[in-house]
Amino acid sequence: MVTTAIIVVSGESRLSPLTQVSGLSLLKRAVLTAQKAGATTCYIVLDHDRLDLQRELQHDARVTCRVVWVQSSSGLLPEERPAGICLVFAIDTIFRHPLIHTLSQQTVPENMAVLSDASGAPALALVPSSYVPTILTELAQGLLLRDTTPVKNSDTLQLAVPPGSFLCRLTPDSSLARVEYDILLSLENPRDGFVDRHVNRKFSRPMTRLLLRTPLTPNQITVLAGLASLLGALCFFPGGYYGPLLGALLFQFSAVLDCCDGEIARCKMMESPLGDWLDIVCDTAGAIAIFLGIGIAVWQNGEGAHALRLAGVLVLGGLSAFPLVTLAENTEEAGKRQGGWEDVVIKKLLLSLTNRDFSILILVSAAVGNLSWFLWGAAIGAHVFWLTLAWLLYRAGRLGRLRSIRERKEII
Repeated sequence: MVTTAIIVVSGESRLSPLTQVSGLSLLKRAVLTAQKAGATTCYIVLDHDRLDLQRELQHDARVTCRVVWVQSSSGLLPEERPAGICLVFAIDTIFRHPLIHTLSQQTVPENMAVLSDASGAPALALVPSSYVPTILTELAQGLLLRDTTPVKNSDTLQLAVPPGSFLCRLTPDSSLARVEYDILLSLENPRDGFVDRHVNRKFSRPMTRLLLRTPLTPNQITVLAGLASLLGALCFFPGGYYGPLLGALLFQFSAVLDCCDGEIARCKMMESPLGDWLDIVCDTAGAIAIFLGIGIAVWQNGEGAHALRLAGVLVLGGLSAFPLVTLAENTEEAGKRQGGWEDVVIKKLLLSLTNRDFSILILVSAAVGNLSWFLWGAAIGAHVFWLTLAWLLYRAGRLGRLRSIRERKEII
């Protein structure tokens, strides 16, 4: 398990540690990536004192690890010998923390394990944390991570980059635009449905690259996606053809924005429980509003005598599903530990709900001018969904688990 990181700022790279890549400076990205990989202490090795770099990390609530600034030219190096594994890499190395989790699960190095980039140059290393003083000494003596790995010897284990992992070593000639695009490609969400994967992501990635250059936060974009859904629902109310079609297009646009908020959160490492909760609330509110709008549109067009009742039934199904989906999300870790067939089906049900693939069905229905068939199917399907989910949660013993967790927290 990674507990420590050494980030080398000195070296032959001419890129500034404050260079922005996907909304974060190289320095902040390095520290936050190491932190997400498990590091509770980050040693940042500098050629000379840099107050501007220290200010870059100040007052950022995301940086929760201990940051130790090591000026190699001063000769004053810490003598701590922490436990666990130490991650060593240069400031111009960009990777995502799942790569380190995968590597640390594959091997626990007794001496050193080195991962090279596409050119064959060492990009990062995993070593026992007891080697930290030795590595810092080697770095102070002028050994650079690009040319040679500190304390490298014949026992060094050479690692291969796992398939699907992102690792990039920047140079002054690197195209930052290409690197940003490659980072976005590495942010695949396992909950993506077919439409998200093959349609929405094609539009969300260019939008995300633009939004990364704005001060908008992922939560603010989530709210914008919810507002787009509500505006789309209002477009259904007059009925006719073009109003519902515009509403369906706005709902599809909100689905694209819903991809952007997650991409930005992962790019800027701003994931949070509040963001997850807000995403569920906005998605649910937007879907319920759209369902109600479809019911009113069908009624306005005179296509169904029971359209409003169907819309009410559909909204009731959505409201009934909301607390159950929230409970399933909050007890997901417990479900993983249990690993029962009920938990597997619950996960698949959540995937079918959260990917919003049904938005394309609404768009097709509006385009062909026949929303009534979607209304009937959705009204029945919503109640089948929440009743099935409730039964599975009961079978898996997860209906009362959240209450017991809260009671234990109150006792503590």
